[in-house]
Amino acid sequence: MRTFTFESVEEAYPALLEALLNEGDFVSPRNMLTREISPVGITITNPRKKIVSHPIRKLNYGFMVGELLWILQGRNDLSIAHYNSQWAQFSDDGEILNGAYGQRIFRWDGAFDIIDESYVDEENNTHPSFEIQQVTINQFEKAYELLKEDPDSRQATIALFNPAQDYRITKDKPCTNLMRFTIRNGKLNMFVVMRSNDIIKGFPYDIFNFIMLQEIMAGKLNIEVGKYTHVADSLHLYETDFELAKQIISTPYVSIYEDYEMMDARIVNEDLDGEIAKVYNIEATTRTMGSILKLEKVEEMLYAINNEYWRSLAAVIATYNFRKARRKQDELDILKNYVNNEFNQLIINWKELV
Repeated sequence: MRTFTFESVEEAYPALLEALLNEGDFVSPRNMLTREISPVGITITNPRKKIVSHPIRKLNYGFMVGELLWILQGRNDLSIAHYNSQWAQFSDDGEILNGAYGQRIFRWDGAFDIIDESYVDEENNTHPSFEIQQVTINQFEKAYELLKEDPDSRQATIALFNPAQDYRITKDKPCTNLMRFTIRNGKLNMFVVMRSNDIIKGFPYDIFNFIMLQEIMAGKLNIEVGKYTHVADSLHLYETDFELAKQIISTPYVSIYEDYEMMDARIVNEDLDGEIAKVYNIEATTRTMGSILKLEKVEEMLYAINNEYWRSLAAVIATYNFRKARRKQDELDILKNYVNNEFNQLIINWKELV
């Protein structure tokens, strides 16, 4: 396995691109040429520095936050296409996405319980009777309960691959197979296994979402964030992105974390659901009513969020949705003033659409 260790995701990104261009094998799945390192292990020692901000890789930061909120709600519907229309083409039925991570993490419905309803009659004869019931499992909560009960546990695992769903023909097979959490030296470590990871189109969004899950779990457990380890059986770069990768590698820039005072995204368990529900409400309201919603109402909703990091994420998504609804620049600027985390510099140039 080719292994790498970096302090931040931003430090990792150009170095991984360079490794793929210099060391990657040429492989062509589905007749599309790529350079691939297989397998690869990437450890980030300070995962709170989790965002790629390179100016050449123009990321959709509204989608980045929107996808996070979609995952956390355990959704698999096509509302995510509001932030990235390409997702619609991966739906098998035009309604849901088979490989949606959130549904598998927070609402896993691939499990069954056997209910014993056997009984003994008046003549002492036993009548076997069993009912099979489908159950929904919140794997994230189960992992939390394990670690709360036994901080040294090696069992806090979230499975994303579902043989019943993923060995059949589908347009959307999940790229991530497994997540694990461990507490060592008083800090929460996270370990993720992906079968496939596109360094350009997937990696920046995937790693942001996964590290946010790590920070959320650390908050629930009221401990510090430890290291993040990312294993991909295929880390790859498509031929269509070779030139973009070279530009990213050769273009110097100043990281957003250069003079940034880290803001805490952790929320203690008893406050978590209530706080994040406020963020969900802002996302849904601005997405569905962005053209008519009063700015003052959004500001009121933002004020109600106590955690500054999550208030900033809510303001990012509100700004994105107001912009998509073609609201005026002065309204966008007011909402951007609520963004005080690292996204502040990333959305500074968002202008009204005319």
